[in-house]
Amino acid sequence: MSLLFIRPFCKSAECPSSQALLASRRSFMNPNELAFIEQHLTICDFCGAELQLLTCGCVEDEEYVFAVIPAPLRRLAEDLLLRPMQPFKGFVEYTENRPVSH
Repeated sequence: MSLLFIRPFCKSAECPSSQALLASRRSFMNPNELAFIEQHLTICDFCGAELQLLTCGCVEDEEYVFAVIPAPLRRLAEDLLLRPMQPFKGFVEYTENRPVSH
């Protein structure tokens, strides 16, 4: 019996943003960015599902406004994306006044 690598169903640091996924469907990207997203969608079930959810019931001419993520929540998300297999420690370390990395 052979072991298969099963990719976790979650967003990773390599995944394009929700905005980039939507932009790819509206042709608001250069050909290289579009090719990267199309290739990524062939291997990432999570992004494929996210794109389906984002485009479900959307009107093509509708404008989208994305909210700014509060700094502590952004740090938490970035840390979780960079180390997805480590156990979650809690929110305390993200409520301290640490500089936001971009």
